[in-house]
Amino acid sequence: MVKKILLVLLIGLSAMAVQAALPQMHGAITNIEVSGSGDDQKLLKILGIKKGDMYSPDKVAKAKAAIVKALEAQGYYGTTVDAKVKKVNDGVSVTLDVNKGQKIKIKKVTFVGNKHVSSSDLEESLVNKEGTWFSWIPIIGGGGGTAMPDQLPYDQMRIREAYLERGYLDAKVAEPLMKIDFSNYTANVTYSVTEGEPYKVASVKLSGKVPGLDEKEIQEELHLKSGKVFDVKKLRHDMKMLYEKVGDLGYAFAQIHPLFKKDSKHHTVSITYKIQPDKKVYIKDVIITGNTKTLDHVIRRYVYLAPGDLYSYTDLQDTKKELQRTGFFDKVVVKPQRVSSDKMNIVVEVTEAQTGSISGGIGYGSYDGFMINAGVSERNLFGTGIAGSLTLDYGQKSYNYALSFKDPRVFDSLFSLSAGVYDSRNKYEYDDNDTQDYTVTRRGGWFSFGRKIGRHMHASLGYSYSDVRYHDYTPSADIDPRTYESYKKGSIIGSFVFDNTDDYYVPREGIYTKLSFDYANAGGDTDFWKADWKFAAYYGMEDLIDYDLILRYKLHAGYIHDGGYTPIAELYTLGGARYGVRGFSPGSISPRYTVSNGHRYIAGGDQIVVNSIEASIPLTYITHGMRLTGFVDYGMIRNTIYHDVDSSDWIDRASTGAQIEWKSPFGPINLVFATPINKKSGDDTAVFEFTMGSKF
Repeated sequence: MVKKILLVLLIGLSAMAVQAALPQMHGAITNIEVSGSGDDQKLLKILGIKKGDMYSPDKVAKAKAAIVKALEAQGYYGTTVDAKVKKVNDGVSVTLDVNKGQKIKIKKVTFVGNKHVSSSDLEESLVNKEGTWFSWIPIIGGGGGTAMPDQLPYDQMRIREAYLERGYLDAKVAEPLMKIDFSNYTANVTYSVTEGEPYKVASVKLSGKVPGLDEKEIQEELHLKSGKVFDVKKLRHDMKMLYEKVGDLGYAFAQIHPLFKKDSKHHTVSITYKIQPDKKVYIKDVIITGNTKTLDHVIRRYVYLAPGDLYSYTDLQDTKKELQRTGFFDKVVVKPQRVSSDKMNIVVEVTEAQTGSISGGIGYGSYDGFMINAGVSERNLFGTGIAGSLTLDYGQKSYNYALSFKDPRVFDSLFSLSAGVYDSRNKYEYDDNDTQDYTVTRRGGWFSFGRKIGRHMHASLGYSYSDVRYHDYTPSADIDPRTYESYKKGSIIGSFVFDNTDDYYVPREGIYTKLSFDYANAGGDTDFWKADWKFAAYYGMEDLIDYDLILRYKLHAGYIHDGGYTPIAELYTLGGARYGVRGFSPGSISPRYTVSNGHRYIAGGDQIVVNSIEASIPLTYITHGMRLTGFVDYGMIRNTIYHDVDSSDWIDRASTGAQIEWKSPFGPINLVFATPINKKSGDDTAVFEFTMGSKF
């Protein structure tokens, strides 16, 4: 007690000394800066003072103390802050120069009393733990190594949590002890525990009458089962599931309490979920705020709760996901607002995203060389939800002129309409001198009608027509002359899409899959049909590891059936970010013809399978909306249509690398750095690629 009193007196005297050392000035603070911390802008937000506040030495002293405390929370000790105050006209300018202290390194962590749970298992989730040589690597390194005294009480709870996950209901964790040696800035930490015995679940019951709730069905879905070891994580899962089930029946204000009856002699626990449903709740109004551009009726298309509807938890969650999937908003918050015991409002708060862009300039691409581009695109034209774009791109090897539009909900109905026209050229040049170069030009257009089916599905049917011509190639008598013959193609096109992801640009959960077909015998010269299947699954790890790591799996499978005439330009090729298997030049992975003079021709394939596994982490310390993604690609292609190709066997290639993804004001930008894994002789590689406009 005497020590605490002396410490308080010393702090008080220090604060008085600081205030006495500061100049006695009057006036408003016209400027305030923090320098030397390495994170000055972040510290500015926690000072407690800002421009326009009246100056006083006491306020500056508190700001200095706030900086010291914030840096101690990051593990820096001995920080000093020098305040420079000067008169500027009728105001006061304040500069806080920070001399950041030393970090305390944890030398040793000791666990006392843990007989059944290993020290490594207990240490896994702690902040104050021993570091390793790779502790600095996010996620993989696991953190640790730096003393964070303010986290000790939370580490105490984390150890208790680790025991509750293993059934130790009687486990006790003493207050952690940290001994700091300021002579070498190291610390030793001791955690003392009393384990007790693990408990098994004797029974799980529900109490409380909830009309419409199927108790038998609930029992089957519970994760905590009779006879199994108790696990607090499973308890929380079951609580969440019960709230959702009861909420879907309209009981928005239901309360659920888990009741425990421990048998300390036999080390079992009986659990009863006491459900108090209260009244069924109906929607009084839907209030939309923050939409400075998007029209109210456009937002209401995606809100599954309307005035007079019975409340549903699932409808509330699906509304948020549906609005995020539009790509119109940076942030969506959908929350209930209680009005009475049986009435509530649904408040939809949105932050408008940058949905349009006007671009133009001269650049250099990894494949096309020097490029001139100009374009205008808008995903949410005048806030109506209609998308439109005009693209004018010209490069040394390609150009693309395109005009398109899409109305996803015509007159607020479930029907969609899209159409477009294009004129493009692609020049295929290969580093392999034996491979024949050629150029393809395409002109055409399409239109499509579609309909939304349920909440996550959409089907469409339409027609496309194109005029395709070949240029800049040397014919060979060894190849069917129709292979590089110009042609016209009329197609019936269609697609079926399922999408329950939670965001348009950066999904963290859900599945996206698209099955599309192209029946190319509906006017023109061609006779074939093509089917493509694209699949993507997203899993955010933040709830499990408290870090915004996103795992992704992507698949593209394609098949072409030849009905009599399948031009080579309609076949698949792989390579590059656009076609699959990054690290190889676009379109360079393909079966080939070898003719009598030794020249080789790209033949394309009628069957492909491409797999990608990705892990993405945020780079918010650089800029908002930027992420770093590591990936592994593996693709296969074969040609069974053309019998004079070198081989009809599968050709496979793999690559690995990383890409920087940035949701920029100009649209999504990808900077791809890739390395082939199984490069073969004659392969064209592309270590770097730049792409713009595609989703992540």
